[in-house]
Amino acid sequence: MHEPPRWAATLLAPATLVYATVVDWRRRRFDAGAGVVRLDPPVISVGNLVAGGTGKSPVCRTIARHLLETGRRPAIAMRGYRADATGMSDEAAEYASRIPEVPLAVGADRIAAIAALKDPPGSIVLDDGFQHRRVHRDLDIVLVDAVHSGLDRGMLPSGPRREPRSALRRADAVVVTRASEVDPVLAAEIERHHGRPPLAWTRHAWTGLTSHHRGVESTRPVSDLDGRRVATVFGVGNPASIRRSIEAVGGIVVHDVAVRDHAAYDATRVSAIVEAAGAAGAEAIVTTLKDWVKIGRHADRLGDLPMLVPTLEIEFLAGKAAFFEAVDSTVAGAAPGSG
Repeated sequence: MHEPPRWAATLLAPATLVYATVVDWRRRRFDAGAGVVRLDPPVISVGNLVAGGTGKSPVCRTIARHLLETGRRPAIAMRGYRADATGMSDEAAEYASRIPEVPLAVGADRIAAIAALKDPPGSIVLDDGFQHRRVHRDLDIVLVDAVHSGLDRGMLPSGPRREPRSALRRADAVVVTRASEVDPVLAAEIERHHGRPPLAWTRHAWTGLTSHHRGVESTRPVSDLDGRRVATVFGVGNPASIRRSIEAVGGIVVHDVAVRDHAAYDATRVSAIVEAAGAAGAEAIVTTLKDWVKIGRHADRLGDLPMLVPTLEIEFLAGKAAFFEAVDSTVAGAAPGSG
């Protein structure tokens, strides 16, 4: 999320007060149980406290894969922000590409979307579900970004937080993402608002690159970026973290194509991206899978520049056993929370 500068907080204070009032009214309503629907399969929600990217998709994929491996027949339910005419959104297309065996329930009304699934799932992973409280959840996981936690900033629109810090109290578990190590200062801050220290600490790990070049797809090691001049195009909520990852493995970013989160791409835009990257002396373009599923529809416009898509996975620094124990106990019926 692109936050307003800190000086703007004063100007936006009245709007923030109105927003906070609405959020509090909504909280009290759901706390009383109004409008909450309990589904038959157990529900694991993955969400966050701030607007923008904290790594929800890779965490949801990690959970879904684990559920598959343990025979739980998961489905992933999501809002489908900026879905196209077919009902497919960026995130949905990414999931369909990475874990095609997991059914997707996409729609603003997630209860209806889940009910419309052809085969009833054995478990539900609710993507970006912390504020979607109509669906009762049996395990409520909140992600906190170690780099930009948002805990020291205000609520929307003057800051990035969707809810007050005290909302962490209703989470069953907090998982820290994009960490380089266990940070005792951040752990203490989370415990102060959540009541318990983080359940797990994770980092985003690139396990490889998928190269798309003149219609040929190939798998390359991440080391291919070392010393390579690249342009970037990231239609995601936290592009700075991806750029840092490129530079950490030796990539040289010579041009950033500025696009908004959930950006759309037509043939003209793809051609313009390639032209700008070439003019900057880039040897390749790095993008996300979420962007590639749309850019790839116009692959004939890429010319001679390879398009590189990092394969992103979650790697646990601490708390891996506790994390999967919480998931397993939830789907086994020993729900640790009330949602």
